[in-house]
Amino acid sequence: MVAVVGGLLLASCSGGDLSLAEYNTEGMALGAAMEERIYVLDAEWDSQTATVEDVRTYWDERIEAYETALGGFEALEPAGEAAELHRTGMELFTKLVAAESALATRVVSFETLTVPEQWWDTAEGEAVGVVEEEIYSFCLVFQAMYDATVERIALSDVPWIPSEMKEIVQVDIGCETVRSDH
Repeated sequence: MVAVVGGLLLASCSGGDLSLAEYNTEGMALGAAMEERIYVLDAEWDSQTATVEDVRTYWDERIEAYETALGGFEALEPAGEAAELHRTGMELFTKLVAAESALATRVVSFETLTVPEQWWDTAEGEAVGVVEEEIYSFCLVFQAMYDATVERIALSDVPWIPSEMKEIVQVDIGCETVRSDH
């Protein structure tokens, strides 16, 4: 799910010297790095006999992964044509980080050991799910933007049209991975 968000944010920023495809590649890599950190955390959690302190460590590191990615996304400068999508993507990702942070605050406040099923059953856990649904809807808009670039094939041989208007990006950004059961 996180890689999708990263890809969405970065793919919307087709400015600078990078093509939309190159920018998508970088974005997907940034999102994948964050998702890999969270995957490793989840695997470590599943392989241990956890303590209350382990819960705190897990959530500290999970939030750090989100905040690191958020910092990377914030540093991007979107192209004019993608500015609105980028702005919306940043708002949603910031909202996701805030929801995850609220959940972390709630979970680490428990005095007894809790498990993931209990975390996601809280009001804060449900709020994360609501934001994920918003991101899924937004992802579909992004995928449609990419899919529409295929129609540019008709312009590929027209010499006076700028190359960025002829760029075709065929990619599946993985919107279905946004929906998770935690």
